Amino acid sequence: MSRRRKDYRVDSQPEHFTGAPIDTLMVRFPNEEIVETFDFQIYAARAEMAAVIALAFRMHGADKSPETRRTLFVSAVRQWFVFLDAHDPERRFTAGIDIDAALVRAYVAWLDARPARIATRYSLWSGMRSLFRWLLRHRADLVGGDLMLPYNAFPRKNALSAPRQGLAQADMDAVLAACRREIDATWRHYCTGQEALARVDRARIAATADLGRLDLSDLGVVMAILIDRFDGVVPHNRAMLRRGAGLWRLIRAMSALGGAQHVARYLYPDSRVLIPFVIAIAAQTFGNPDAVLGFTRDCASEHPLFDNRVILAWRKGRASKLQRRSFLKDKSLSPPRLIEQVLAMTAPLTGMVRRSDSGKLFLYASMRGWRHFGALNRNTALQQVERFVLDHDLKGADGRPLKLNLAVLRTTGLSRAHAALGYDLVKTQALANHASLDTTRRYVDRPAARVGQARELARLQGAFVTWVRGDADEVTRDLQISSAAAADIAAGRNATASGFVCRDPLAGVGPEQAPGRLCTAWLGCFTCPNAVIPLDLDTLPRLMATRAALSEARTRMAPERFALIYEPKLAILERDILPRFPDAMQVPARERAAAITLAPIE
Repeated sequence: MSRRRKDYRVDSQPEHFTGAPIDTLMVRFPNEEIVETFDFQIYAARAEMAAVIALAFRMHGADKSPETRRTLFVSAVRQWFVFLDAHDPERRFTAGIDIDAALVRAYVAWLDARPARIATRYSLWSGMRSLFRWLLRHRADLVGGDLMLPYNAFPRKNALSAPRQGLAQADMDAVLAACRREIDATWRHYCTGQEALARVDRARIAATADLGRLDLSDLGVVMAILIDRFDGVVPHNRAMLRRGAGLWRLIRAMSALGGAQHVARYLYPDSRVLIPFVIAIAAQTFGNPDAVLGFTRDCASEHPLFDNRVILAWRKGRASKLQRRSFLKDKSLSPPRLIEQVLAMTAPLTGMVRRSDSGKLFLYASMRGWRHFGALNRNTALQQVERFVLDHDLKGADGRPLKLNLAVLRTTGLSRAHAALGYDLVKTQALANHASLDTTRRYVDRPAARVGQARELARLQGAFVTWVRGDADEVTRDLQISSAAAADIAAGRNATASGFVCRDPLAGVGPEQAPGRLCTAWLGCFTCPNAVIPLDLDTLPRLMATRAALSEARTRMAPERFALIYEPKLAILERDILPRFPDAMQVPARERAAAITLAPIE
């Protein structure tokens, strides 16, 4: 009897989704201590469509952070159903199969008419686009057969957004000076408590039940009592004043030492104490607010090569890799030293917070109302930054309280780093870990930066012209290039067919070029920052020959290909470059150009 062959075939189309059981409208993500729940039952009027979107939300959000999930649910999903209520009050669209190309186009048009910034409209659309994209890839049977997602529905969102605002140099210096004063005072306060605690006999204090037999005027004794009998936490006044508690002596002693909050800061920090540390670290790491507040307790590690440097590593929400920067550790306000101080002050709180927060750096205890222990979040930090500005009377140029927040510190830091890097946008992009140069430009595009860029470009252009006119030694020194590189330039070995001269063909600054590899961007010099165009009779014929070759290629090349690759170069050449040459050069240059033969442009 022959063996039955196993059938490995699968259905080409999964079973069609039917109905919307109530369980499919509840999405749960289990965490270490709590279960995040997102209730789609509020959209039960369109239950089947809500169940389809809930399925995509569950699968797409499985590997996302809690903040990303909440933003997606509260903003993007909610706006989709708000749109449906406005666009379809009769509720004709209630199933997932009703999500088709026409409905998506109507949603994009509805968003485009909303009184909101283009970045906000883009954010709302991109959230739903992610869910629709998951459905198209994995459960296309649940949506309309003609569903197509428009490409770049809200173009140039960054170009139309205003540049990020930063602080002036004087304002930033005032902020850091205030941070230094407060950090020094906080650290002295903490060290005073640790020294007082080290002087007392902890075992004898723990064995003495009657507080009247202890010297409660001694700070170390009071701290030992709080640590041994109250788990290191200053009890709430209500608990201490409860009848029969017998803590009136302890209350009186803490009052004499400056009050409960003052004594508590010897043991652990509150949210106000942490703020100058957060500001100083954020100003030097250029981290996003959520990323800085999410620093972990193991974020610092020794540098493998330099003994006096420490590497800080942290996660950025939208980045797939860790952010890393190294800092000197022997400076008073260096991030490694600040992190060491925060680690010491917050060590007692690691066992008091939720397990999900125990690995975070900025832990604090709240002394107002009932005791609360947790990790610093953005809302709490925002409130305490405002208090920091008022406490130090920090004011802007208009005489009003300084507009300081954690986000503006990133902009200010990157602007200062941009100037230190010689206004090199590519280097600043690498420092900020931005995927797009356009994003970096929004951070650093300020009047001072534009002036600095123009000054640096003028210096380089002037050095190029000087070299072309014959002073090679001076340019070799100013541009910091080797004599061999200067000889290559002089021999024309790094000149393109267009006649340009390149400072360094191995720099990799051209479009789609890599550092260390010879530039292959033929005709790309028209827009390359390394290029200089001498206004002389040797350059103009090459440019005229290039224009003739491009014009001839237009007649025998596919129009789409020419428009994509060569049309922008030809337009720049005819509109911006050739008109700059003196009229006296045109006739002799035209004669020379006729003798130049270029390879056919394909």
